[in-house]
Amino acid sequence: MKTISLKKVSAVAVASLGFGLLSVVPANAASALLTAIAVSKNTESPTGTALTAANRTGSTIVSANGISAFKVSAGATVTLNLIPVGDSIATTDDNKIKAVIRGVKNIQNWAVAGANTADGGDLPLTAFTAPTTPGAYIIDVTADEDGDPSDPSDQVSTTVTMTVVASPLISASLSTAFQTITTGAAADSTTDKVPARALKTLGTAAVAAITVTLKDTAGDVITTADDITLGATVTGDAGGVAATIHTNATPVFAGKCPGTQPVRVATSATYTAVAQLYFCASNQSGTSTITVTATDADGNITTIGSETISYYGDVATLEVKPVLSIIRTAGGTTGDNTATRISTTAPAAMVVIAKDSKGQLVGNLAASLVALGTTGIASVACLEDVYDTGTSGAFGLGGEGNYGCTVTSTGAAASGGKDSVTIRIVDPADAAKFISATAAPVTFGGSPSTVTMSFNKAAYTAGEKGVLTVTVKDSAGNPSSDGVYATLFSGASVTNATGSTPAAAVVVIGGKKDHDIFVPNGKGTVNVSNTLGATIASKAGTTVSATADVTDPNAGLLTQIDALNAKIVALNALIAKIMKKLGVK
Repeated sequence: MKTISLKKVSAVAVASLGFGLLSVVPANAASALLTAIAVSKNTESPTGTALTAANRTGSTIVSANGISAFKVSAGATVTLNLIPVGDSIATTDDNKIKAVIRGVKNIQNWAVAGANTADGGDLPLTAFTAPTTPGAYIIDVTADEDGDPSDPSDQVSTTVTMTVVASPLISASLSTAFQTITTGAAADSTTDKVPARALKTLGTAAVAAITVTLKDTAGDVITTADDITLGATVTGDAGGVAATIHTNATPVFAGKCPGTQPVRVATSATYTAVAQLYFCASNQSGTSTITVTATDADGNITTIGSETISYYGDVATLEVKPVLSIIRTAGGTTGDNTATRISTTAPAAMVVIAKDSKGQLVGNLAASLVALGTTGIASVACLEDVYDTGTSGAFGLGGEGNYGCTVTSTGAAASGGKDSVTIRIVDPADAAKFISATAAPVTFGGSPSTVTMSFNKAAYTAGEKGVLTVTVKDSAGNPSSDGVYATLFSGASVTNATGSTPAAAVVVIGGKKDHDIFVPNGKGTVNVSNTLGATIASKAGTTVSATADVTDPNAGLLTQIDALNAKIVALNALIAKIMKKLGVK
């Protein structure tokens, strides 16, 4: 027996009142009917994830949230969301839905609506798997009011085009594998710039991490549903990888390594939304590279990237590179040991490079580097070079294992005197011994007292390159101590030269500072002048200058031309006389 819904009875009753055929309807009967349906922009693929704006085409004819087409990957799971218009869809009202991919398969075959959905709401239909063959597919959706599919009078329909595209592959260029040597935040392109160096000692804590984020060739983030497996393999002569690939969003070093020899190949793991791979020390000095791979469900392997770390052992050698050779007298300190070397223009007095027996740079020694005490040398203070992530994104000296040092003299250090700086460290193998760098010879100079400027030539040809030298001496007439004098001059120089000329701050090394200049292009003089600043307070405002002649390289040529012209005139006169005597007209 055919049943008729209360919605349909109500609609018929209302229509019949106009003809006097029916005057009573049930008190609880509804009067609304579905007037249309639309496929919602909240359609999901994969199920649980709404379509992105790039993967759908809007159509607002029926509903503001409607779409006329959408795009999914081949074989993806899809859940159509249906928007009822004009009435709700209720499980108790015999509403049934049919959805068909034309010529392919039924999605939902007159099934009762799975949830009560208000007018304008979203009704999820039965999830289905998209065809595996790329192409355009038409999906027909029909909603029936009374549950009787044979009666089309109370049915509303819509169509939507589903474009199936080939499943995107893992993208090595869009995916990332960044390294970090700190915890608390995922590795990124900034942390990845910092070279990783770590002590080789075995331990249960990781020494660095790689944060992996995968994307496909369409630029979409890969999730668990994509069935991707991550792998990690170690190459190199030291270190290993944590056996477990972790899925936490930020790296945590504690407890990630075994405390014994680590593995060289991590256990493969299903990728979720992010992954952390960990470097583990192996008690060996050398380098270690972890290569990250991703394998899809079809067995295609994509190399995502690789990261390298250096492991170091105990210090075995020290090398010193002197930068400033004239040290301040009488207990003064020379040099700048700012840790972030690249952020300062002030040079260190000495640069120390520490290496282990295999030539790996050794870090964390700053507090242990000392100077051999001498008559004139009291101490050194060294800080390890720190990578500058904020300003320049680089090292000033080379990073961990490189140390910038200041040198402090004794009270006995006098101007013009000589000594040497020997930087050393207690031998880790024998506390009674030291590992020492080669002694660096130095002389002593006092604070600036006199300043002069001079050119490297007394005369230049026009436009020639020259050198202007600022010479700084102490009160004893010896070169003053090296370093940066921020107010040696009062400001910029006054000059008719181009190139580099002295400004307020001057970096003095070896008692002088050279500036490359170009003299004017015309005959005359080249001049540079400035006034002394606050560094020599008693002489502040005193003018310091240099002058040299500039000759015109064409002047000699003009003289030669004039002489040649005179000879030509004389020759013409002689020829005229000869022709006159010969009667030649």
